Amino acid sequence: MQLKFNDAQDAVLRGAIEGTIAGSGITFPAMYIMNRRWPYFRSLPPQLKALGAVVIILPMMTIRAEHKMIEFERSHWDDANKYAVERRAHEERLRRVDLGLKDRFGEWAARHKLGVVVGSWALAMTVAGAIIMPTYLCGTNGSLHTYLRQVVQARVWAQGLTLGVIIATGALTHSQRAKAAELRKVRIIQGLKSRK
Repeated sequence: MQLKFNDAQDAVLRGAIEGTIAGSGITFPAMYIMNRRWPYFRSLPPQLKALGAVVIILPMMTIRAEHKMIEFERSHWDDANKYAVERRAHEERLRRVDLGLKDRFGEWAARHKLGVVVGSWALAMTVAGAIIMPTYLCGTNGSLHTYLRQVVQARVWAQGLTLGVIIATGALTHSQRAKAAELRKVRIIQGLKSRK
């Protein structure tokens, strides 16, 4: 028995299968290598290993399915819509060429706010842990209490740095919105002048 899908569902299903195969192709060999080389990884419970696999495979599956759907939609645009989108993309590329490095970075950060915040938290946690943990590893007192205290200290530093990034992201978003509002005002005024 063959399942009947319309073309859009077929494209999404094909993308999901491709993403699952790619994610599995990365995950399972990596898990095999880690299982052979690191005793700590072997000692992890199977549920945690399965969670690690799901955390890699599921996003790859959904992202690939979304990309396939976008490709499908673009292949079915009519000429007028395709021309309008291509013209808008070309204007955007020309506008970005004129931007300086600071403005390009600001625009990129404004489009990827969540990634910047999560990435800064992970980076801050790593840096804080790298700075704080060697004092535990090199110290003479190896009690669990001291280790837990240092983990909490690393988390506090990471949260503080992430809070700073969130505030900076908010300021950047505000400045982007202020520029957009000013640009809209200029366009409205130019539109009114051209009508006269």
